[in-house]
Amino acid sequence: MEELEKQFQNMHLLSREERIVLTKKLEALKPEFLQPYYPRWWWWRRCLVKVLVVTDGGLDFGTAGFGLSEFLTSFNQLQATTWNNYQITLGHRSFSVASTNPLVVSQINNFNFQTSVTLSEFDQVWLFGISPGSGLSATELPVVENYMNGGGGIFGTGDHGTLGSALCSNIPRVKDMRYWENTSSDNNVNEVSMTGRRRNDTNRPRVGDATSLHFDNQSDNIPQTIAVRTFGGGAPHPLLSISTSVRPSGMIDIMPDHPHEGECKPETTFTANGIAVPTQVIATSFVLGGSTTNGGFGGKALTDPHCFPSIAVWDGRLANVGRIVVDSTWHHFVNINLNGAGSGLTGLTTADFNVIRQYYMNISLWISRRKSWWCWRRFIWFELLKDTQVIEASLNNPLEKIESISLADLGSIGSLTEEILASKFNPSFAREFLIDAFESASPDLASTLNIWQPKGKERKEDYYQPWFNFDLVLYTAIGAGFIALRDDKAIFSDDFSEKDLDRAPEVFSRGMTVGLERSLQNLSLNMERFSSSKSFSAAASKITKRKK
Repeated sequence: MEELEKQFQNMHLLSREERIVLTKKLEALKPEFLQPYYPRWWWWRRCLVKVLVVTDGGLDFGTAGFGLSEFLTSFNQLQATTWNNYQITLGHRSFSVASTNPLVVSQINNFNFQTSVTLSEFDQVWLFGISPGSGLSATELPVVENYMNGGGGIFGTGDHGTLGSALCSNIPRVKDMRYWENTSSDNNVNEVSMTGRRRNDTNRPRVGDATSLHFDNQSDNIPQTIAVRTFGGGAPHPLLSISTSVRPSGMIDIMPDHPHEGECKPETTFTANGIAVPTQVIATSFVLGGSTTNGGFGGKALTDPHCFPSIAVWDGRLANVGRIVVDSTWHHFVNINLNGAGSGLTGLTTADFNVIRQYYMNISLWISRRKSWWCWRRFIWFELLKDTQVIEASLNNPLEKIESISLADLGSIGSLTEEILASKFNPSFAREFLIDAFESASPDLASTLNIWQPKGKERKEDYYQPWFNFDLVLYTAIGAGFIALRDDKAIFSDDFSEKDLDRAPEVFSRGMTVGLERSLQNLSLNMERFSSSKSFSAAASKITKRKK
């Protein structure tokens, strides 16, 4: 830290690029010597997120090929870029090499879900299974199920065939979102086989090759391209969204490749607490024709071209339980596919790794308990209020009374809020974050705005786009929320405290209610004008006559 402080004191002597790098490093580490130079609320108690990562068999947490050390850096990046502090517990069903990640607070061998931890204390659980078997024991399974039904999020994956079944194959809902066994006894039809023609071989050819001919193509710098499902006007699911400054499409459309992946199951519906919620396949992977290994002498048949579902989700929050994500293979997460460890190749480029690591980070944010979002929201409102020009950029008079602020200006504040969040995080996260906050003001309208919410039978006949742009209502409500924060004397003063931070969501929600009422009144007035127009009246008259 002494060296870092010295660099800080001599920052004026550094080049611009060096200053930018140093500033980002300081913001991530937040050493004590920075306190006089940063707002005091930067040092308040952060949101604690407790993470459990469990694996078995030949997978471990080290730096070798089948280690998860590269994946674990996603939590370090999250801690550096969010208001969360992460505590990671690692569990191995037998024995694992040690992790050097500083966020790891405990590493448990011979891990048991019932006796090794109090599972209900965790916000998210990650399961990477390689061992085949019949699933969790009769004593462990209810503990995991209670965790999920209590709102805890879970991620699960294996690999081809039965790999991963010992850890995941009997967990409620998880067991029905992904294949944990062969899809057929015929190896040439079995899509999760290791050698058959229909295996899920996503390896991409080396430069100059027409097809993939080498097993180690999984460890080169050429990832597979996946098809990303879009929602609403073309937005990816929050798991596959990334800042357009990093990837202009705003989509995470690459994954590490592998010569025999597992597969997610077709979409289905689960019922929890009396509420039916469908699963969603959000990504599809492609198998090229004619792929093999070792130039055709590696025991793998030439592949038939096909596609398969590779990432699926279930939004358990809609039924007041935990969210679920499943992936076709842990080869999307282990070192040999990310940095080439154990292969002699160098793995993905840094740019591509950062894109894929954003996928890991998105999963973590998405499956975390609601309380994590509620805690984090306070800091985001404060950061936007104190450190950006979200109000000043939209109002001629930043202190104008809310009664005098036009709906357009309130909407401008809300729109700019989404723009800032989309740039800092990603567009789909920004939208989901605003909708989640808006739910306290209008649950029904928040549900309407949620483009990722699976449609029920009564909505499947809806037009693919909403007839009315309720985004304007959302933006107006968010804008009014910020004005409410501005008008709270304690929150907007220089003497605000951590207790004021805790009050921020309630104050913001009251402001949103004011903005919602004003926008809906204006919408109602415009609807009256529309319904009384001659063209509308004539069309309505024709429809009435047809029905008769």
